[in-house]
Amino acid sequence: MIILYNPTNEEFPMQHAGISMTIKSNEKMEVADACARHVLNAFGQRGLTQLTYGCNEEKVKKEAIARNLGFKKKQIVEYNQRNENRKMMGLNYLPPTTTMTEYAIELGLKLLEPFSMKDMERQNIIKAKEENDELREEMAELKRMMAHQSKVMSTLIQKSSIKEK
Repeated sequence: MIILYNPTNEEFPMQHAGISMTIKSNEKMEVADACARHVLNAFGQRGLTQLTYGCNEEKVKKEAIARNLGFKKKQIVEYNQRNENRKMMGLNYLPPTTTMTEYAIELGLKLLEPFSMKDMERQNIIKAKEENDELREEMAELKRMMAHQSKVMSTLIQKSSIKEK
């Protein structure tokens, strides 16, 4: 049995011999040797690693996270190169996958794509609109309250002026 360790910030869904499994972020899983070798070949470059008895877990973790960051950067660079090549050939850009967009946001790298609103910009616009709508509702409620208080004050002033007479 081999202990697999995922020190990255990603989940790794995988299969071996028809059995599906997911190793979540910072999770350890003990699996059979053949299964471990299979998934390490597939996910090792993304940061999945094995723990052996007596190993320095912190060192293994740092190396695995470095591999994961290198993998993400490589994915973005290859995506950008592909789109640049397509642009030179007069072909349409390939849209980025959700995962690719998440990698770019996480690493602060730019994706080469046609003129389109970026996900973060879109989210910020939606958030600002929601906040604006909430503030409008609050303002309307405050206006209603002020109108009501003005009526109450007018009534009190009228009553006090009647009593004074």
